[in-house]
Amino acid sequence: MKHGSLFSGIGGAELAAEWAGWENVFHCEINPFGRRVLDYYWPKAKSYEDITKTDFSIWRGRIDVLTGGFPCQDASNANQSKSRKLGLSGERTGLMWDMLRAYDQIRPTFGITENVPSILETNNGRDWYTIINELAAMGYNTEWRI
Repeated sequence: MKHGSLFSGIGGAELAAEWAGWENVFHCEINPFGRRVLDYYWPKAKSYEDITKTDFSIWRGRIDVLTGGFPCQDASNANQSKSRKLGLSGERTGLMWDMLRAYDQIRPTFGITENVPSILETNNGRDWYTIINELAAMGYNTEWRI
């Protein structure tokens, strides 16, 4: 199985993929420290910095599992500022649109995406509905757990 990772952090998904026997072929992380960790442990994987500037179409049909957790700051209950109410229209949580663009360009067999439970409630549930509908429009069947 070939694994690609978005919003990779310091490699939690990469480590799980490795334990499952999957090959980590690329990761995408904007944080320099996270990229250094990723590049150290998975030097053979292609390393991308900025999801907003990356064209993932070279991976189309070549990735079995795509993982990622788009930023939650504009949806999280831990954020008590007004930006918490922005959800997908927020600067950080709005990076979900780039994640969906990556799904569309790559067309992985399976995808695993994580976020905070409150993403179900932002904008009166419309954000969650949007995510599910966008994935369905690409032909993906979705399941979720809290």
